Amino acid sequence: MKTLQKLYNYFNFLSLDVVLGSLAGMGFFAHLLRVNPVIEIYLVLGLTVWIIYTLDHLVDVRKTKNQPSSPRHKFHFKYRKPISFAMTFAFILVVAMLIFLQTLHFLIVPGVILAGVITLTLCLFYFFGRKIAFLKEFLIALFYILGIALAPYLLKQTPIPPQFYLFGVFYFLIAWINLLILSYLDRELDAKDGFNSVVNWITPKKLSSFILCLGSIGIGLAVYLFLGQVSYFHIYTSILLVMLLIHIIYFLERNKNRETIRKILEVCFLIPFLVFLF
Repeated sequence: MKTLQKLYNYFNFLSLDVVLGSLAGMGFFAHLLRVNPVIEIYLVLGLTVWIIYTLDHLVDVRKTKNQPSSPRHKFHFKYRKPISFAMTFAFILVVAMLIFLQTLHFLIVPGVILAGVITLTLCLFYFFGRKIAFLKEFLIALFYILGIALAPYLLKQTPIPPQFYLFGVFYFLIAWINLLILSYLDRELDAKDGFNSVVNWITPKKLSSFILCLGSIGIGLAVYLFLGQVSYFHIYTSILLVMLLIHIIYFLERNKNRETIRKILEVCFLIPFLVFLF
């Protein structure tokens, strides 16, 4: 049992659950638009998400003079050299796949533009972190939704239905709420280690109220989607509503361990895989 727990911790610390969640998200939008991305597209997305999240963690630990406080950052601090090597290899693999696989060529221009914007944003956070910390969770959530929806959007040959954008906004709200909750839970450790987040700009009490306000907006959007859209879209609304409610419920459950809540919220992003049952 201890071995399984240790393996899962490595899986979690390396953000592999986040990677699977991103694949579930792309599958969600692909199913919504009735397109079928080839396996290479899923592989490129997974590697790219892992590179971005890993780079963010490595940048964080470079700022610390001593060993970080959180388990995830401790792991990246301890194994930063092999992780950096693996990240470099993953980056080379992604570039090679985009160049040599024709099935991925349609992603090169929009993908490079998005990657460039993300890289620029990470640099801004590195040099001006505290001054623009209030934007961090918002921008990460925005880039996340753009990343998982990009390939399905580009693969769609017919006009994009307006519901796609509504579900994109709903998904973005959930991703933003997720990041805000994690920043709220990690606020003391982040402050101790000198990491920047939205809590540099807003008090925990106001952040809590803001999270619940966004949750209310999400519930309102779900009601609109249930009442204003045909039943075909109800399965998508139901999946996102379940994800949202899990976030709200566990955010309000203050008695649970911080790391337990984090893991549950990250696993929550696997729920969109359910669309493949329909």
